Amino acid sequence: MGGRRAGFIEKGSFRPGEGVFLSMEVSSAPITAPLSEKPVLSRVGWRARLRPVLRSANWSAASEDTPIPRWVHVLLWLWLAGIDALKLSGTVAMLPRFPATAAEWHPLLPLIGRLLLEDMTGALLFYLTWRWLIPRTLGRARVVHYVLLAALLVLPYAALVGWVTAQTSRKGVQVSAYRVTSPAQGQKKPVTTIVKSKKTGPQMPETWMRIISAGIIGVFIVGSSSALRITGDYIRGQRNRREMERQQLLTELAMLKTQINPHFLFNTLNNIYSLTSRKSDKAPEAVLRLAEIMRYLLYESSTDTVPLSRELAHLRSFLDLQRLRLPASAQDAIQLEVTGTSPDCAHPIAPLLLMPLVENAFKHGDLTARPVAVHISLVLASDGLVRFSVLNHVAPADAERELPKQPGGVGLVNLRRRLELLYPGRYALDVQTPPGQHLVTLVLLQ
Repeated sequence: MGGRRAGFIEKGSFRPGEGVFLSMEVSSAPITAPLSEKPVLSRVGWRARLRPVLRSANWSAASEDTPIPRWVHVLLWLWLAGIDALKLSGTVAMLPRFPATAAEWHPLLPLIGRLLLEDMTGALLFYLTWRWLIPRTLGRARVVHYVLLAALLVLPYAALVGWVTAQTSRKGVQVSAYRVTSPAQGQKKPVTTIVKSKKTGPQMPETWMRIISAGIIGVFIVGSSSALRITGDYIRGQRNRREMERQQLLTELAMLKTQINPHFLFNTLNNIYSLTSRKSDKAPEAVLRLAEIMRYLLYESSTDTVPLSRELAHLRSFLDLQRLRLPASAQDAIQLEVTGTSPDCAHPIAPLLLMPLVENAFKHGDLTARPVAVHISLVLASDGLVRFSVLNHVAPADAERELPKQPGGVGLVNLRRRLELLYPGRYALDVQTPPGQHLVTLVLLQ
């Protein structure tokens, strides 16, 4: 019964990178197809190929209700005001002088009204594209619908703005009835004259040219709104994707760490059980050491990094616990050499990163070897490089056997995964098997 339960736990344990439903049974019956039938390859059009690109994770129901950023409002109205200023300055430059009174500004009111109409219709076209056209078409990978609806939006804009522009842009209408006061020839007093324009109806080719020009501007407005919307949603999607990857990384690291703690606890409890079964006086001290280690595991290893001095203190407590298994005359069989550090060394290191290598040395090593059964060395260089090595002897019967990997990804597999997540491109893990020995070296770069 115990063997079956252990096998069930090992089979159903979670493994990083694998599917969640590990215990589900899958039918082993092969799925066969008649040999005479040839696979049918469906022809994929350009719209089907473009749909996955447009219909990405950036587009959702929530993105359709996303408020327009303030910088978009500012950019739009600054652009409209700049265009108005250029058009108005060109007309004012044709006048004898800059208008100073309300009466002098009165002839320019048709031009100002036309500019305000262009601003209102242009802003309406911009916001309709942003809030309605893009989410309903490109947001759902409907390129043809986008082109058709964009044309339907631009046509009334071009017709209205083009017609109004043609009506208010007749030659001289901007400066009609403009009063100019200047001295007459041979007289000292100024004489007020009136500049009148010839009000002729707009010609049809000129009206169509105005409509076409307004249509080009409308296409530019729709394109600008589309480009800004798509760019903003893409940047937002990338930001959300990076945040999701970061949360997934934190979750995976937490799961890897929770796999370390039970593994260490089970091994230590086995050692204490061995001491108590032999009625050893070392059992109370072993429980005290275990309490110190568990305090570190529960309260101090929950951060991303810990000072190297605290990790070494935890390692020394573990070694003291392992020395209780040895005779009093063989306490020096477990050696730890530390170079380049101090008792209060604050060099950051990921918690519980060194312990798997030390645990494997005691789990698979030969503690009866003399004079040294396990030799551990840690060197901290001035540039922040950490070199940690564990050398243990292997029993003759196990000399040719590869170091086994613990079930569930614990052990070296777990350690390699944590190193890939915490020190990408900044670590080196080397495993060597000299005759009768096993040497593991871990190098961490700052």
